[in-house]
Amino acid sequence: MVKDTYNFNLLKQTRIKSGISILDMANKLCLAERQILSIEENRNDHFPSQVLKMVCVKRYAKILDLNLDEVIVEEFNN
Repeated sequence: MVKDTYNFNLLKQTRIKSGISILDMANKLCLAERQILSIEENRNDHFPSQVLKMVCVKRYAKILDLNLDEVIVEEFNN
């Protein structure tokens, strides 16, 4: 089974370096601020499913013009 994880620190640090506030990122992604914090702190709350959260993580990375290969890490579980 493949489980996607992501580099939440890279997302947060890139957002900060880009001068984008949490509120601005939430507005760009049509999410709540608490969902942005959940992504940046690698928490599983405020999303109805892990799949939806990973879709938002990918959109977040795209807005920051990050390479998805640097953000998303696949882990294989036996």
